[in-house]
Amino acid sequence: MSTNAPGERVSIQAILLGRLLGALLILFMLFDGANRLVPWPAVTEAMDRFGYGSSDTLARALGVISVTCGALTTIPPTSILGAILWTGYFGDLVATHLNIF
Repeated sequence: MSTNAPGERVSIQAILLGRLLGALLILFMLFDGANRLVPWPAVTEAMDRFGYGSSDTLARALGVISVTCGALTTIPPTSILGAILWTGYFGDLVATHLNIF
């Protein structure tokens, strides 16, 4: 399904660029979630500075949520659900950022 004007075609380069950028974003978020699954000292220290406490359990829970959202985003039938969950996840990140500054 296309949202372009009737009779207008989307170039293959535009499609490939969109898929490449989407894949890079998903890979970055999966990498971020995987880093939280292993409670590195830097992760727990940063969480403590942001006001969440230095809990390994919370870091792992956030990692599981991040990896789950990334997995849902990569599967086409559940990509909308993944996008909705990412919106909530990023909303919390924005609130944390505003709370810090």
